[in-house]
Amino acid sequence: MKLMAGYEAVYVDMLKKKPEHGDRWAMPGLRFENREKKQAMLLDPTRSVIDIEEIPNVGFCRDSVLQFFKSVHERLGIPRVARYGLRSTRLEDYGGDFQSLLDKCKQCIFGNSSLVENVNDVGAVFDYYPKEGQKLSVTTGPMKLEQLRTQFLSFEPESLPALFLYVNVDSGDTTTKEFSLQYLRKFFDKAIEEGERLSKEVVGQVIR
Repeated sequence: MKLMAGYEAVYVDMLKKKPEHGDRWAMPGLRFENREKKQAMLLDPTRSVIDIEEIPNVGFCRDSVLQFFKSVHERLGIPRVARYGLRSTRLEDYGGDFQSLLDKCKQCIFGNSSLVENVNDVGAVFDYYPKEGQKLSVTTGPMKLEQLRTQFLSFEPESLPALFLYVNVDSGDTTTKEFSLQYLRKFFDKAIEEGERLSKEVVGQVIR
């Protein structure tokens, strides 16, 4: 019951209202959504996640992340953290057609390899290990809005491009440590910086 009370308190903190049908919540694990701000949050004994789509600016994203984990920590208590992770996505609008963007990706990523000569779509993942306990994964490829909508989005998009180069940067810190909002803020800022740098580099290489 203490855990349920904590879940309800986080829900009120994030959505500013009491949960509907709270007596029927499934345990463990709770997913709740703020459709107005396009946020989805997962609260679970082993992991907590906040997914924010179409953010107005980085500051809004940072404040939302910190508010969520501050609420979780105050209400439920976060134990030692095994992994911090932040995924940032860039959708670089492309004015041509899908085939020309596909050809650019093939040439840039795979060169003249015959393996991709006749494929209808491509995607690539690059992993970097800056130092022990840290990992950066970059996923990229051509994409249409329909694919993004069906595979990645929780909410209906409003102003996203119809065709774009998809660049996703997943920054991870797997050095187990005590939870700290101060450390979370530093990790967030560093992950955003690395994500922006790498996504710009990918866009510059593919769409010259």
